[in-house]
Amino acid sequence: MSKDILLTFDIEEFDLPEEYNIPINKEEQLNVTTQGLKSLLTLLDKYNIQATFFTTAYYAIKNPDLIKLISNKHEIASHMYYHSNYETNHIIESKRKLEEITGKTIYGFRMPLLKKTDIKLIKDAGYLYDSSINPTYIPSRYNNMFTPRKLYNDSNNDLFVLPFSVSPLFRIPLFWLSFKNFNFLLYIFLCKQTIRKDNYLHLYFHPWEFADLSSFNIPKYIKRYSGANFIKRFDNLLNKLSKEGDFISIKSFLEKQNIEEIFNDNK
Repeated sequence: MSKDILLTFDIEEFDLPEEYNIPINKEEQLNVTTQGLKSLLTLLDKYNIQATFFTTAYYAIKNPDLIKLISNKHEIASHMYYHSNYETNHIIESKRKLEEITGKTIYGFRMPLLKKTDIKLIKDAGYLYDSSINPTYIPSRYNNMFTPRKLYNDSNNDLFVLPFSVSPLFRIPLFWLSFKNFNFLLYIFLCKQTIRKDNYLHLYFHPWEFADLSSFNIPKYIKRYSGANFIKRFDNLLNKLSKEGDFISIKSFLEKQNIEEIFNDNK
């Protein structure tokens, strides 16, 4: 059985400094994300990688041509309407806006900051899958140690849920902060261990990580690698993982799980 690598990226306003009481205007938030996004796309093209981009509707409205261009090769999914302003109706409104911009059906949803969301609302909005769970424990954020570790179907709501990959047994997280702060060889080892156990690997990052963050007064564990240093480290990651499996979008991955009829019914 071929093994699959799901690279996912959250395209959002770079409002992270505000979490640390550092003001940053909307224009700069968007510019930082766009700067990093363009570097990321160049890197993905280098390896001919297909990925999934969860974007806020706000970013897409401000950069419609770029989002439409990305949708020609990659999957676009919803990352809510705004990154730090939530209303229940934004769940469906973001889907509609992204479909209007891309001209394509939006199947996936990811909640900003992975905040807990009523899964019924996601299903009722017309999404086919949710990707908002990191099945591990992150202090002061969430404790998902007892949620399923791999793809499952929420039978009560008939919605597919695709958690992020964590290592088998101890559930060591493999998300973006791990990539920045773990020893590189250890991170690669954990990724290989996971993909060989699960037959797939699901990772997530942010385009703004590919921009130069050195001037921002944010924690070092967040900006430890950014800009050119991050691009070099990520290039090395893609090189290593390309030997372990095929890079595909979440939609393509779900179609391979013998559930392709759900997409045909929702075109």
